[in-house]
Amino acid sequence: MDLSSYTKPRNEVTGHLQQLGHNNMSAVERNQQVSSTTCNEVARMVVKFLVDCGLKDANLDPGHLSLAFEYAYEPLLRFWRDFDLTGVVQAISERFPNWRSAVQNAEQTGEDVLCEVEAIVFCHALDEANAEMLMALPPQARPKGRAATSEWIFAELQKRGLAIELIFARRDGYTCGEVALEVVRCLENAAVGLEYERLGTKVARLLRRRNLDAQKSAQHLALRSDL
Repeated sequence: MDLSSYTKPRNEVTGHLQQLGHNNMSAVERNQQVSSTTCNEVARMVVKFLVDCGLKDANLDPGHLSLAFEYAYEPLLRFWRDFDLTGVVQAISERFPNWRSAVQNAEQTGEDVLCEVEAIVFCHALDEANAEMLMALPPQARPKGRAATSEWIFAELQKRGLAIELIFARRDGYTCGEVALEVVRCLENAAVGLEYERLGTKVARLLRRRNLDAQKSAQHLALRSDL
């Protein structure tokens, strides 16, 4: 997914993250991992989420796949823009070989599911690019709050002639500013070695944990009933 024309040169942003990170792995080094090890790890984590939640082929709808992507999220500068959807789908298909036919019904096909999750990833990529634009500004020069941040994003996109991106940014009022600020917090906390969970990631991890707990309880009850 190439949104390189959407952002300012990334050296401004990566330089800022390197200053934040001091002796931690630089943002550039972290970003380079996306194209190799991280892509494989993302695919593995997506499948792990689906299996741990006890999902079957027929359960692989856009909602569950989106949560699986959130579970696999890593605080990398271009995580969503470099997201290897083809590789992830291949890994899913190896573990759930019949999912495309299993999800098919009167309202959707396997291809419909893929189109919807591709749109979800694309929207995440746009939000991530908005965050990168913010991070190119000195912290003291950044707009404050969701409304002011959204207005700044609207103006910046319009100034750059990015009409499609502007339509997406305006799709939910001032949500784009709120999401961009969340991504900034996530990336800047990661740069100093602190964990900050995005809301989607937090929900996905909670869902997985609850499903695993439910499975353990069911196994425990089954063992007791066999005694």
